[in-house]
Formats: sequence, structure tokens, C-alpha cells
Amino acid sequence: MNEFQHTNRLVKESSPYLLQHKHNPVDWYPWGDEAHELAKAEDKPIFLSIGYSACHWCHVMARESFECAETARIMNEKFINIKVDREERPDIDAVYMKAIISLLGQGGWPISLFLTPDCKPYFGGTYYPPASKFNRPGFSQVLEEAFTLYKDQKGQLGIRTQKILEKLHIPESSSESDLISAHRLIDETVRIMEERFDDEEGGFGSGMKFPEPMNYTILLRHWVRTGADKSIQMLDKTLTKMAEGGMYDQLGGGFHRYSTDKYWRMPHFEKMLYDNALLAKLYVDMAQATKQDIYSDVPRDIFKYILCEMTSPEGAFYSGQDADTDGEEGRYYFWEMKDLLDLLGPRNAKLMARHFGVASKGTSQKNVLYIKESIENIVKLEGIAIFELDHILRTSKEILLQARKKRTRPFTDKKIITGWNGLMITAFASGYMVLHGKNYLEAAIRAGEFLWTNMWTENGILLRIYSNGESKINGCLEDYAYFLEALITLYEASFDLVWIERAKQLTDKMIGEFYDENDGGFFMSGHSSEVLIARLKNAADEAIPSANAIAILSLLKLGHLLGNKRYIDIGSSSVNAFKKRIDKSPAAHTGILAAADFMSCSKTEVVFTGSFDDPVFEDMRDALHQDYRPNKIFAWNENNQDSHLIPLVEGKSTVNGVSSVYVCQEETCHPPVNSGKALARLLKPPPEIRLNIFNYDKQIKDTETEEQGKFLGVMDQIFRHSGLKK
Repeated sequence: MNEFQHTNRLVKESSPYLLQHKHNPVDWYPWGDEAHELAKAEDKPIFLSIGYSACHWCHVMARESFECAETARIMNEKFINIKVDREERPDIDAVYMKAIISLLGQGGWPISLFLTPDCKPYFGGTYYPPASKFNRPGFSQVLEEAFTLYKDQKGQLGIRTQKILEKLHIPESSSESDLISAHRLIDETVRIMEERFDDEEGGFGSGMKFPEPMNYTILLRHWVRTGADKSIQMLDKTLTKMAEGGMYDQLGGGFHRYSTDKYWRMPHFEKMLYDNALLAKLYVDMAQATKQDIYSDVPRDIFKYILCEMTSPEGAFYSGQDADTDGEEGRYYFWEMKDLLDLLGPRNAKLMARHFGVASKGTSQKNVLYIKESIENIVKLEGIAIFELDHILRTSKEILLQARKKRTRPFTDKKIITGWNGLMITAFASGYMVLHGKNYLEAAIRAGEFLWTNMWTENGILLRIYSNGESKINGCLEDYAYFLEALITLYEASFDLVWIERAKQLTDKMIGEFYDENDGGFFMSGHSSEVLIARLKNAADEAIPSANAIAILSLLKLGHLLGNKRYIDIGSSSVNAFKKRIDKSPAAHTGILAAADFMSCSKTEVVFTGSFDDPVFEDMRDALHQDYRPNKIFAWNENNQDSHLIPLVEGKSTVNGVSSVYVCQEETCHPPVNSGKALARLLKPPPEIRLNIFNYDKQIKDTETEEQGKFLGVMDQIFRHSGLKK
């Protein structure tokens, strides 16, 4: 006997998000011809709900409204109801998110939008409660209003849809733009960031804090070019606070989506593949720039988390983990003082509680671990040897981690998304070059081979989704762009020409599918994809970098590597095509500004020769990667065998049979050298970090402050009752 009272059409889908709704009493349809034709035939408006499997408020609205029989009755009677997984269809999501923003001035998920039968939006919002609260109307009220507007106010309806469509069709690029002033715009962006920067806690603004990795990447580029202390200070302050906060999983590694407070302590708990890929790469870059241990430790822990929990048996990477467990957001990650006492014993519990900010029951039962007190301070105040404390903290963390694994785990969305896998491949390959973990390169290669085998079709189309053994849905620009970046980075890490050959195939297809020959830039959806009500370009960065930005930067890098003028011209014209938008809002376009910086700066060209097995070869390669140099192009030539594909290496070979390296920088080519030290001397040094900026967050507040006094007083009472103190 079927234990479910209802089963709808979503039962046939493979998306984990859609399958979460297969037993709703709502008569859901997936996006497609069947639903659209039925809406026209029955003259019914469409209710479009867009979300994703790890979305907390999507789950809330599902429990409150979509599982309610009475609400479902209204929806089924008056609407054709369509569910879309935004991770499967970012093109649909982008179009209708832009519509929501035009209606409300802001967006978010779930998208709850009402469309005419020909898919034109006319009314809607994001999350709606079942009854009026949070200054939002109740969902049943919204349904009635949307239906009345469609049936009884046709004149007003036409005006509303026309206004929205006009906003969707505003040109996003122009072939008439002048040349972009990259460095002036980057300087202006950094000035805007300085005004918004939280000097005490890092990040931007005074409320919720988001990772925004592209902002920090442009700060790094600005620091390399100008040596500005403030840029590297903002980076260090923020990335240290993020790594020490509750937004970072102090036990299992990996970052949650964002922080709900200014202190980075209470996260929104979903973990997304793209966040962790982008942040791992950013921390690796900072490891090069600063040589500080924290910037090596964090990406190592992220990579460990990804390999343990987010990697498929085939070697590809899953898309995300849910925020909720058993209907409660963050439950998997919470700790009570009693948990620590039971698992660790009084003495070790006390040390862990001090280090990770676990308060007593009277203060909070929902403790999220974050670094409250430094190891140095605890050593001083507790009179314990630092090596002993380090051992206690490491073993205690492992005990807590193993205990946590016995809890009900957050749901893992196991669909494989080409673009997001591209981001993680880039992170792993970069991690290999800087942090020297051979398993990082192995993971990157394995995932790259999986994508090429399963997502690149025989007729030269890149697919986006792999789920339940099936590859499907034509890739969007982000899939092509992020995978292209990954292929180039795989070549840089392995020097295997197969990745460059594949990158060239992918690039040519990307240009053919997405490039706007008239106005420059790349559309989100390709010629072979479904035609929607608008074809967007989306040059601005969002939670992930602008796909245009990554496509352009990858084109420029590959063009220089291959000596392909067409790639360089398309990349350069695309940067300039967005000039008007970037001039108006430079801080929203840091991804394209990074490409503009690459385009405008002198390149450092490096060619290695010799055998991988030669220790000198490895020494020279390490010398190249010890510092952050975002505008470098490098290749390998094994006895002139690679010059047919990479002209840069032509004429460069070993000297007297000895592995050698050739450097051209600032319009000067140097004679070859054959040691890491010699290469380091040749390369232009990075800016000197003139201020001692890495210790200010390591110092805790004065032990006499009221806050710490209260904390220690509470701790003293707890451990008196536990029997530790007499």
C-alpha cells in the first residue's frame, strides 16, 4: 500500500529539489511544453515556483503551503503550477529573478511568480507565509489576488507585463562603447569598498555578511599593482574573521552560505559547492600573497571536506548540502555545554569551550563553534604547555566530529553540475600548484575526465546536469566558462596537452553558441537551448562570478597561450562592450574588472623545459608559484614537441640537457636559468607588506573586560558543579 496520499508528475524527475515535492497535494508540472500548452488551452495563469534543494525558506514554504491540502486545492483549481530547480535551469532562474527584482526592487528564493499562459510575468514575490506576517501577505491571499488580476483586469495585466518585459530587454552591452579604463575603475571600486568596509569585523556593511570572493580577488589584484596596504588589510581582516567564525565549520571544514550577523558567528547553514570552490581558491591565492599558515590550512580543510563528503564514486563533485536537519535549520551543527562535558570530560571540555565560545545553558543551548579565544591566550591564562593544549584541541575536535557524524546528517544534493565542478577543479588544481598535495591534482584530473566523458557530447554540446546516471540539459554560459577555466588550470597543473586541446574545442563552441557578434559579450543561453521570453547576458557578479567575466578572462589567457588573436580580440571587445554598465556600477562588476586588469597589465611569460622527474624542474616550478602573480602565462616544452599548439614555447629547450626556464616580463626576455633561486631572482617581486597586519586579530580583549569576566565567571560555576574545582 502506498504510504503517500498524493503523487504528482515530479515523481518522474531526477532533480533532488523537484523530487522533494513529488508527494505534495499540489498538481506540480516540471517546466516544459505540457504545462505551457495546458495553460493556454484552459486559459489559466501559471504559478511558477523556483528554488533549490538546500534552500531553507524553500523548505519552509513547502511545509506551510505546498503540503497544505486547502492551499493546494486553490492552486490546482485556478493555476497551472510549475516547479523549477534553479540549479538545473539558471537561464530560467535569471530571467524570472530579474522580473522579481523589477517588481519588488530585490529578489531571493523561493521565487513565487505568476505568469500569463505565454510565460510573461505579471505578479509575485519570494517567500510568502501561509497567513499574513513578517509584513508579508498570506499565500492564500496572494493566490486570490493573482487570479483576480488575470481574470478580471486584463487591461492592467497587459500594462504590467509590458513594463516588466521592457526592463528585461534593456540592452546589457554595446559595440559603441569606448575603451574601458581598467585601472581607474578598479581604483574607484576599491575606494567604494573602503567606504563600506567593517574595520572591526571585516566584510562589507554592518549586518549580514556574505563571502563575495570576487570582491576580494579584485583587492588582491589591486594590491599586486599598487602595493596598497589598505587592500591587503581588508583581505586579511575579512578572511581571518571568516575562518575563525561560525560561518566556517570548525570541525568538518568548509564554509556555510553566509553569516546572519556581522561577526561571522551564526551562519545560514547550507553548504554549497560553488562557495567552497571559490573560497578555497581565494585562500590559496592569499597563501601565495602572505605566506601565512591560516591561508594554507583553510583550503586544505575545505579540500578534505569535499573529498570526504561531496565527491561521487566517479570522482565528480556534488552540488550542496542542506541547511535543515529534521526540519530545523542548523541542528546538525549545534552544541550544548552538556555535550562537551559528556564527550570530553570536565578539563578538556573547559578548554574547548573557552577556545570555541561554547556558553553555558543559561546563555544559549544552540552554540555554533567559532574561535573565541586564541591558543596563545588560553596557554597563558590556564598555565598549560602549548603543545599539550594543541594536542587536546585536536583530539577533542576529532571526538566531537565523530559524535556529530552519528547525528542525522543534512541532505546532500548529489546532482553534478558541470559549471560548479569546473570551479572546484580549478580550486583543486590551484591547490596542487601552491600547497603540493598530489591528491589534489588527482582529484582535479578525475573530475575533469568525468566531465569530458559524460558531459561533452559527440556532436560538441556541453551538458549541464548529471543525475542518476543520466546527462541532460544543454549547458549555459557558466558551464562552458567555468569548465574552460578548469581545463586551462588543469594544463597549468599537469602540463598535459590534452587539456589544452579540449579547451580549444570548448572555446570554439562557446563562441559559436553564446557570443553576441553585434554588441559583444556572451549571452547566458546558447543558440541550441530553449528560447525564453528574454535572452540575458548578466555581466554583474552574484553569489558566483559573472559567467561573462570567467569566459572573457579564460579567452584572454588561452589566446595569449596559443597565440590566437581571435580569442584575444573577442575577449577584449567583450570587456569594452560592458563599459557603460561598469562605469555606472564598478563594484558590481569586479569579475569583468579582473579580466580588464589582465588585459591591461604586462604579462609574465614563463616556459619550462626538461623532465618532470628532474628535481630541478620541480624546484623551478615551485619558485614560480611561491608568490601571487595573477597575470602570468606559463607552459612546458618537452624537446620542442609542443610548439605546434603553443607557439610561446617555440625555440625554447633544455640547455646542455639541463632543465631550464625562460622568462619574459615587462617587454624584456631574459636568458634561460636552471634553478629555482635563479628564477625567483628574475621574477618581479610582489609588493612588500610594510605593516605588521597579521597579529591584530590574534590578540584577545583585555581579561578585565566585562564580557570576558562574565564568561569566566559562568565557566567557573559550571566546573565547580562538575567536580573539577573544589
